[in-house]
Amino acid sequence: MDLTSDPVGARRLILERARAAGFDLVGVTRAEPLREGGERLRRWQEAGMAADMGFMHRPVELLANPKKLQKSARSVVSLGVSYYPGEHPENDEGGGRVARYAWGRDYHEVIKARLFRLRENLEEALGAKIKARGFTDAVPLLERSAAQRAGLGFFGRNSCLIDGDIGSYFFIADLIVDLELEPDEPGTGTCGRCTRCMDRCPTGAIKAPGVVDARLCISYLTIENRGEIPRELRGSVGDWAFGCDVCQEVCPYNKTKATESRWPEFSAQSGAGPYLGIEGVLRIRTDGEFEARFAGTPLTRPGRAGLLRNCCVVAGNLKLERAVPVLEDCLSSDPSSLVRGHAAWALGEIGVSRDALRGAAEAEADGWCLGEIRHALVGAAGDPSLG
Repeated sequence: MDLTSDPVGARRLILERARAAGFDLVGVTRAEPLREGGERLRRWQEAGMAADMGFMHRPVELLANPKKLQKSARSVVSLGVSYYPGEHPENDEGGGRVARYAWGRDYHEVIKARLFRLRENLEEALGAKIKARGFTDAVPLLERSAAQRAGLGFFGRNSCLIDGDIGSYFFIADLIVDLELEPDEPGTGTCGRCTRCMDRCPTGAIKAPGVVDARLCISYLTIENRGEIPRELRGSVGDWAFGCDVCQEVCPYNKTKATESRWPEFSAQSGAGPYLGIEGVLRIRTDGEFEARFAGTPLTRPGRAGLLRNCCVVAGNLKLERAVPVLEDCLSSDPSSLVRGHAAWALGEIGVSRDALRGAAEAEADGWCLGEIRHALVGAAGDPSLG
């Protein structure tokens, strides 16, 4: 039976096969401009809240229109897959906390492989070739807006998409297809009077319901940010070495609805897990070592210098005296001034290494890094003589 001209039958088939492929959520919307999401993006961009994320500064007309990605597009199939790996164990050993989505393998590659198989499966079931483009968080499209319109959830105050059955710990993927499919109703729901995510955000990044200022968000600061973590925000980063889950952890939907992912690739055993050993990360001196350790996981995103920068901040916040020797080594010999400067800050927070800091001040050629060393000397020794 040819279902390519049957919007109801084709939709039913797609939902059935997507569920069989392991996707927890499936919905359909028409491949029309995402006007509401586009206007929300425009206001956010104009407010300067996109920081230096170039991909979020792209024209709204591009990001909000599925047909810019595929001219023949008629429908967008939005898919959700839970990545929830469980609760964080207590940080008894002074590790660097990792956001849950990054405990396992890189979701881009994991989901892409299943999307490719799903497309093949659909073509076989339909008995016809279809033009389809599959992706997850890798093309210029407002995927959350498309998913909301496809019925996968509603926008919470923390700007996450929340599904009433599984919460917000899920990845979004899409298949843009040239099939006319019966669309779903948009997702609905409400946070009610709850403002826990806004109240508990460590840096106050949630400026209004659904509006997150990336410049303050710990996830941005520790992942997409390529420069320094502003000194005034470092203390608020706490022990987060990669990303942040606070606004999702406190969400009542997640407290009652989150269930562990059925995809083994997202388990703690498949990747770096919930914590990074601070000293081990700080000993990485080359990109080759970094890739060898973290290849195939999301932790490669900030690059070697970015991840070491984060671990320096965690060491300073936790006042990890056992990390002092490796922090001193970072200060004197790491090839990145970004790492050297944050190592200096950490040593100042711990309140040790006055001699190492003074020696580094005499040898340091980078102006920003020298400023960090001088600031750390005040913290470490109460001695502003080099300030």
